[in-house]
Amino acid sequence: MLLGTFCATAVLCPVHPAAAQTPALSRGKLALEADPSLASDPHSLLVRFAASADEASRADALARIGGSVLTRFTLVPGLVHVAIDGDVADAITALAAHSAVLYAEPDFVVRTQGVTPNDAKFPLQWAMRNTGQTVNSDPGTAGADARMTEGWTVCTGEPDIVIALLDAGTMISHPDLAANIWKNTAEIAGNGLDDDGNGFVDDIHGWDFYAGDANPSEGGHGTHTAGIIGADGNNGIGVVGVSWECQIMPLRFIGPLGGFTSDAVRALQYAAGKSVRASNNSWGGSNASQPLSEAIAALQDLEHVFVAAAGNLGLNTDVYPYYPASYPHDNIVSVAATTNDDTRAWFSNYGPNSVDLAAPGVSILSTYGLDYAYLNGTSMACAHVAGIAAMLVMDFPEMTASDIRQRLIDTARLVPALGNACRSCGVLDAAKALGAHDAPPNSAPSVVITAPAAGAAFEEGIAILFTARADDEEDGVISHRIIWSSSLQGDFGTDAESVSAALTAGEHLITARVTDLDGAVSTQSRAISVKIPAAPQAPVIARVARAGLGMFVGWHDRSSTETGFELRRQRMMDGVWREDGLLSITGANLQHVVDGDAGPAVVRYAVRAVRGTARSAWSRWMAAELP
Repeated sequence: MLLGTFCATAVLCPVHPAAAQTPALSRGKLALEADPSLASDPHSLLVRFAASADEASRADALARIGGSVLTRFTLVPGLVHVAIDGDVADAITALAAHSAVLYAEPDFVVRTQGVTPNDAKFPLQWAMRNTGQTVNSDPGTAGADARMTEGWTVCTGEPDIVIALLDAGTMISHPDLAANIWKNTAEIAGNGLDDDGNGFVDDIHGWDFYAGDANPSEGGHGTHTAGIIGADGNNGIGVVGVSWECQIMPLRFIGPLGGFTSDAVRALQYAAGKSVRASNNSWGGSNASQPLSEAIAALQDLEHVFVAAAGNLGLNTDVYPYYPASYPHDNIVSVAATTNDDTRAWFSNYGPNSVDLAAPGVSILSTYGLDYAYLNGTSMACAHVAGIAAMLVMDFPEMTASDIRQRLIDTARLVPALGNACRSCGVLDAAKALGAHDAPPNSAPSVVITAPAAGAAFEEGIAILFTARADDEEDGVISHRIIWSSSLQGDFGTDAESVSAALTAGEHLITARVTDLDGAVSTQSRAISVKIPAAPQAPVIARVARAGLGMFVGWHDRSSTETGFELRRQRMMDGVWREDGLLSITGANLQHVVDGDAGPAVVRYAVRAVRGTARSAWSRWMAAELP
């Protein structure tokens, strides 16, 4: 099963030191390099044992499939990576029947998405500052950016900011990245020892989980996302990252043709072991992995913000989930991609409930190899958000991962074209997220009631239509955020239009209240009156007769004010008339109705007229008998 492309948090997992010193590809990775379309490792699987299972029962389960443990994970208790010699599907079936096993699944392949190289200069980084310039032959719209230059008035980064980069490797010697590559100060370079006792030898700049060595340096996709996050700023060369000063922790787990879920979990465990609280995950796919989901959930307990690309399939992920972005964890920030004119990129996944916000992701210039390139993708959008998320972790240490996610959603710049694309209906706004001091002060919204008219009078029980429009200088049209209330009854409706027939008799002060995305509130009120209506005149029942399988009931309407009628039915049972139903009939000036539920019994009817909450007297009873 192929996962595809997604973003997740990096975590460290202890492995045997001997394995760390022997950078040889596993049988699964050799198989992947021989078959680019491989969906999962044919020689291993991921198994999670029940907490109650003892070592003997676990050993028995593995013995049944001829399995041997490659890694025992600590991030997800009971999870192991198991090597097998037989068929993976057969092994999973056998393990599913064993009482010691919670689940077993294939070690899925995940992949990144590629891009085309080009040249580089800061004026071409439209995502940071869009003046309407033409980038990569594409003219933009001024202001359609992430407001990064305003955000930098608050913070351009700090040396203590650490962000884990789970990807296909990062060129640690790139002149625009070298100053901001994480260094493991607890490890002594080149001594062949595991100085910090984390199971990895000489892991000075992260780890390569694909090749199994201490050199995570590669020049492609991961180098590009690294440059977006943290290319060295104000150094006179190349491009600038979201965070000019930071520490990028390269955790390579994807090779030239993809990588395995087991290595993604290992990378996440590594980051967790180093107390990293933010990660960029520009990879994913359509198949859910329970071990990966559980690893991300464990990171939430550590307040780790897991920024994930929404995916590049152009699908609504409310309907077609894309993982890990679609896992239901509050520490995951799912990111769609936009163009330089504030529209959703044609390739970007979207979802008003499953995607959190959007960010620039088309013709994005960043580091690539030892040079620079333009790339397209939600991978690029994800990296912009991850850089800001890491800065928020540092600037607001009291915030939980869920708080940071919500702040990114709440401060997004509202874009009408993204109304159905994501929760925030907007694009990353670095200035608002970071609290830029020179960001324009938030203006209060305006709200105007358009109906009903001031002083209008209504009768109790009659449906009343309330309409209003709300606008905000920063957020645009926000009529959908209107809340309606009555001075007598409190809140009774929401949205630009609300219909209510529940207002009781009295003098009401009706208020339309709207709150913009920055919390500013505006209201408008107007008085209306609701009166108890006069009862309509009672109808005269005239005829009850069989009509096919039902019963025809006719009456004389003697009122000109009714809005409907009520028909009361009784059925003869054991010589006694018993209540059998009340039928509401909407519409004025009616003269008859056919009751299809009368059935083959002796029935009788009475009718009365209705206006709002007022009722006429009942007519006399009239009976008929169905054979």
